Amino acid sequence: MKPTIVDELIKKFSLFDSKKEKEYVELAVDLNDIYESSNKIDRLIRETLRSSLNQEKLIKQLIEIEIELDHIHWHYKSLKKELKQLLNT
Repeated sequence: MKPTIVDELIKKFSLFDSKKEKEYVELAVDLNDIYESSNKIDRLIRETLRSSLNQEKLIKQLIEIEIELDHIHWHYKSLKKELKQLLNT
């Protein structure tokens, strides 16, 4: 089974104190979700540019992009919290 990005990040972050495992696992999940959402936004923007969308479909595309941006924002706030906890050892 191929390791996931989360698995690879957790392995990298294992350099941190093992008492902080919960924080670096959450950090890996946040980074992975930001990465996946970024790829989805890229795809959505490319689809928007390639397609001939009417106003209704364009609005739906923009709403999907907004949802992904909100998702990134949530994980970014979580990531900042985890980084503070890890770096304030």
